[in-house]
This record gives sequence, C-alpha cells and structure tokens, in this order.
Amino acid sequence: MTRRFIYTLIVITIAYLTFGFTIDGQINIPYPKIEKTIKKQFGNSSFELIPVSVENNFQSQTKVFTIDINNITSGFVYVSRINSCRAGGCTVNFTSERAEFEYFDYFLITDQNGVVLKVKVYNYQATHGQQVMSRGWLKQFIGFNGDQTLNYGSDIQAISGATISAKAITNDIQEAEKLIQKIIADN
Repeated sequence: MTRRFIYTLIVITIAYLTFGFTIDGQINIPYPKIEKTIKKQFGNSSFELIPVSVENNFQSQTKVFTIDINNITSGFVYVSRINSCRAGGCTVNFTSERAEFEYFDYFLITDQNGVVLKVKVYNYQATHGQQVMSRGWLKQFIGFNGDQTLNYGSDIQAISGATISAKAITNDIQEAEKLIQKIIADN
C-alpha cells in the first residue's frame, strides 16, 4: 500500500467517526451530542431516551424520542434528514425514488409541551448553504411550539446563499412540531 492510500484511508475513517457518515445512506443518530445537549437543557444527568413509533409521511428518515426523567416525559428529541437540491439546481423530480439529493441532518429538543429548546445541525453534506449551521441563526426557532406559522424571510431571517437549506429546515421544524403535538395529544 502506498502512503497516499493509507493517508486517504485515515482521513475517511476520521471523517466517519467525527461526522457520522453512513455507507448505506441512513441517518446516523448522534447520541453523545444529543445526550450532552439534554444534560445542558434540563440540568439533569439521569434520563432515558425512549423511541416513539411514529408514522410520518413528510420525512422517511425521521426519529422521535421522549426524554424521560424519573419515568415522566420531560421533553422530546426529533432527529431528521433534510434533502436539499444538488449544486446544479432543483430541476429534478422530487417524487422520483431514484432522485439523488444533497442532505443535512439535524435534531431539535423540546420541553414536555413541545416548545423548542434547541436546534442543532450535526451532519451537513450539501455543497452550499452551510450558514444554516450557525447557532445564532438557529436560535430563531427557540420558543416555537407550532401554534404559529413560520414564514421564511419574515418570521425567520433569510440567508443569502442558503435559501434552499434555510427554507427546508424551517419547513421541517414546522412538520416536527405537528408530529410532536400529535404525540402529546395522543398520550
């Protein structure tokens, strides 16, 4: 083996371990990051993440968990993959099963009433629009509970160069709230 091959293999391994890339295209849930964020938000190091079985037609790679502290649901975690357009544009048919997209993964944490406490983008694989990873920009979603509609460009600050990603995460957070509010109502 050449030095270059070994170096490339090391870089790919480090990227996989750091960013959670998956070979099969499935979403990789960053449990350590989620757990650290929960501890910060709730001030409690003793909790359990319990998967919630959900039917979600909007996103096929969505996972929802309850945050249980002392056997009481204290909040929710919503993890999702958002498909974005390729750098060449959005001219592909979005309903095509063979269509390939760039994507990014994120999670949000809510309290027991579904009010957003934190949003974090943790795996950005698109070639444009990385500005949506900014903590300052993501803070706009804190306090959102689904009662109101979020309009990109008025309620949510527009980002030049990240319009597609910013609109996509804004829409997905609204869908997340609908799903979480349905879970709350059903329990």
